[in-house]
Amino acid sequence: MNHNIDDEIIRSCFGDCLFLFYSDTKNNNKVIRMMDDDLKVAWDKILSDTDDYYKTVLRIMEDRVHPDDRQIVRDIFDYDKYTVLMKDRKYYSDYFRYKKDPSSDTYIYEKLSISKLTDSEDGTDILVFSSNDVDESFRKKMREAEAKKQYYSVTYALGREYSSIYYVDMDSGKVTPYNVSNRIEGMFGDTFYKADYDKAVSTYIDKAVKESDKEMMRKVLSRKFVLSQISGLDHFTWIYQNNEGNYCELKCVRVSDVGEPVAVVMGFAVKDAEIRVEMEEKAQTDFQLSLLDGLSRDYEMVWLLRKDKKMRLFRVCDNPEVQRVALQYYDCPDYDIGFNSFIDRYVAEEDRDRLKEFTRYENLSANVPAEGMYSTVFKRNIPGGYVYIQLCFTRAVGPDGEENIVCACRDVDALIREENKRREMYSKAIKERDLDGLTGIRNRYCFEHIIQRMEKGEIKDLSVVYIDADFLHELNNSEGHDAGDELIRFIANSLVKLWGVDNTFRIGGDEFIAFDSDIDENSCLEKISVLKQKAADRKYSISVGYSHIGDSGTNIQELITSAEKMMYEEKKKHHENAGQKLR
Repeated sequence: MNHNIDDEIIRSCFGDCLFLFYSDTKNNNKVIRMMDDDLKVAWDKILSDTDDYYKTVLRIMEDRVHPDDRQIVRDIFDYDKYTVLMKDRKYYSDYFRYKKDPSSDTYIYEKLSISKLTDSEDGTDILVFSSNDVDESFRKKMREAEAKKQYYSVTYALGREYSSIYYVDMDSGKVTPYNVSNRIEGMFGDTFYKADYDKAVSTYIDKAVKESDKEMMRKVLSRKFVLSQISGLDHFTWIYQNNEGNYCELKCVRVSDVGEPVAVVMGFAVKDAEIRVEMEEKAQTDFQLSLLDGLSRDYEMVWLLRKDKKMRLFRVCDNPEVQRVALQYYDCPDYDIGFNSFIDRYVAEEDRDRLKEFTRYENLSANVPAEGMYSTVFKRNIPGGYVYIQLCFTRAVGPDGEENIVCACRDVDALIREENKRREMYSKAIKERDLDGLTGIRNRYCFEHIIQRMEKGEIKDLSVVYIDADFLHELNNSEGHDAGDELIRFIANSLVKLWGVDNTFRIGGDEFIAFDSDIDENSCLEKISVLKQKAADRKYSISVGYSHIGDSGTNIQELITSAEKMMYEEKKKHHENAGQKLR
């Protein structure tokens, strides 16, 4: 074998090598060429004591290789192991930590490679061992892998539900912000980027939490409390109020494995409308559970309904009008006749039939539970309008030992109107979240959530239509933004008429998407033709892309991408015909 190969040729083939090891597997010959002067001195010193190459390699590596990585090096330089390893391979590599200076404590990452060559003279296989410094690139890859791991941990833990999200290493206190809302960013600047966890929490509580909740949140956000909560649970949530009086939700999720340094993801979101509705519903539930105990005190009128369908007045409030009504009907010999008369006289017309069926004696006997409440709300007519009245029914044993149905009513007008107002606020908040402000159609936020649901299910017979308004920028400049807004509203209204409000989305400034689940693909194409004609009649230019899926397994994202690509090609042609470059 010829081993007098120029060093430059070696380096051009194998990089910045420390040494080369030629192993002639056929003739069992071994030759070492040292490319590093310091390593050559160490090699010659050990080789003077022994002529065993493997022991020499191990002595060199034992002094310089990190203890946790020594087995990697031993395996690669073990003659029996590497000949088997390279039997059907041309190349193999692995990484280990190595220190160039044996007296130093600093390790760098090295890449140890084996390349199998064939000697041109006699056809024997030659194994070339090389070791290269890859410290900078390898550490960069590890940092990128760790960053990606953190990012996906955060995304998995909280998704997009929370407006401000932070990854916290609870051991070191390092805070990594993710998806910080504009409000928080503006309030704190780079506080969360520079401060450790304890300082960040202190700043947040001082500036953003309602005064009455500050002490509670100092406890909840303390490392001791967080660690105690996630020691037995994967996550926990907490409700508090911010300095504007809005209810907020904190969610803390553990994302590290058991035994690792503890890391959590913390999400903060303003959920005022939702939380207030939940609190009111809970208050209603708590009230109903305690109703039996406080029935005579909380209700304006309470009576007992006996098995013989006779009513016995149990209590009535001091209101003269309520007393008059009670005395008029409570002593009626038949409950159904007496209560139906009350309904016909005092209850709003739209509630009469429902209330008669709900309060029918046979219905009450079958549906009033042994424990808990059976209740409804109706509108009672008053001069100039109506008030909401709540009727509740439960069971109780009377003084004579006989089981009675306890009937009670109260004025809940203020409560119901306030609840309706809150529900309207909640509905408005949902609309503002899901609907585009300019056109009133569904927005990108709503579109992305629907796409997520589509990705989980099977898609068949679906068409995707991608629409873009041409020359909107030029229209805004020449005729003003009102004209541009009119174009956007025209496209939105046209799409709703053709594909329906549930299938139409504004996903960008001048971009729209419509879904067509019509089995007939030609039907969708006809709609596109109608849309283009409508635009032409108004002297508007639009670009439209289209894709369709039948029974194949095409992914929804692929459909959208295909439609977008077709739209973009059409848009490009429109701009070229107008002598303009596509923006």
